[in-house]
Amino acid sequence: MTTENRNNRWAPEEDDLFRKMAEAGIRPEVIAAKLNRSIQAVRARAYTIGLPLKWFKAPVRIRSG
Repeated sequence: MTTENRNNRWAPEEDDLFRKMAEAGIRPEVIAAKLNRSIQAVRARAYTIGLPLKWFKAPVRIRSG
């Protein structure tokens, strides 16, 4: 887990990059790594700035059985 930015505020440039990556469908794990943030921080920021979290959900797996 990355804690370097744990108590740092998000810069407007980070928000812009975050929005672009989320809209492009980039996985949260990749966004977190790129922004040097935890996945939880990315999830919280998405909620704070009003990004839809649909891209956060894992793909639904159909069980055969």
